[in-house]
Amino acid sequence: MSTSHLRTGGTEYTLKLCVPADSEVAVDKLEQRVVEMYDSLRLPVVRYLVCLGLRPEDADEIVQETFLRVYKHLRADGADPNLRGWVFRVAHNLAINHCKKQRGHAAFGDVESCDEACSLADPSPSAEDVVLRKEQMRRVVKAMQSLSSQEMQCVHLRAEGFRYREIAKIVGIGISTVADSLQRALTKLSGGQNA
Repeated sequence: MSTSHLRTGGTEYTLKLCVPADSEVAVDKLEQRVVEMYDSLRLPVVRYLVCLGLRPEDADEIVQETFLRVYKHLRADGADPNLRGWVFRVAHNLAINHCKKQRGHAAFGDVESCDEACSLADPSPSAEDVVLRKEQMRRVVKAMQSLSSQEMQCVHLRAEGFRYREIAKIVGIGISTVADSLQRALTKLSGGQNA
């Protein structure tokens, strides 16, 4: 049995693994891969979860759980050609489960949480940037309030660079529904009719 320490951000996790001594190098490489993924995907996943209505501290917990699952998945020789999409899908599912358990908190898809999510994007803006960003966010939030929860999820995932097929898999809907949702959202956000 080997004890492995996984560091993500400022947190360290201890995992007890049954691995032969010669495969400890593979474990080290796996840990490094997961930490690199965590560093690159943590902020986008947190922003996505906060925009879905989770509090930032709940989103952080879900991200930690997500990456522990990534580690276990990869450790068990789990392969996925689109691991980035898999990470978002796991986080999405954990968020749904969290919201089902925490009925008293913000609803899944609460648009007003996006203000907090966007403030996570730049940790040290100037005073002028803060004022400009708040004004811009007020307009965006007002426009986004006209979006349904599904439209909002599709817009956020598309903004993260996911393709329609990947969005469909993450949200659990058909590709044509993704296309329709994005088209309706674009119409609403561009000031068109409130379909």
